[in-house]
Amino acid sequence: MTDPNGRAPKFEVVPERDGTVATLIVRGELDIATTPKLEAGFAGLEPGYETLVVDLTECTFFASSGISLLLEHNARCTEAGIEMAIVKAPPDVQRMFDLLALDERLTFVERPAT
Repeated sequence: MTDPNGRAPKFEVVPERDGTVATLIVRGELDIATTPKLEAGFAGLEPGYETLVVDLTECTFFASSGISLLLEHNARCTEAGIEMAIVKAPPDVQRMFDLLALDERLTFVERPAT
């Protein structure tokens, strides 16, 4: 996806914390070049959270390198007794997760009502 000027949206990973819930909000296109930013987002989380939420509602593209990263961090969370949930991406992006049946290995949730 591009903006009206033909540019890809800026990619960013925004950490948030609410008590024992850590959230990483993923915005823009996650590809091989931006995957290290998501990795850095995971690495930069302060310890002490019991639930990790990866919010993909503003993600416009999600490459296979990102899928590997999600699976890796899900395994780490499971080992540490941390619950990890992924807020579903927009339908065009979520379709890839659905086609790969990743809901059998990852926990996807709908965006909470605001």
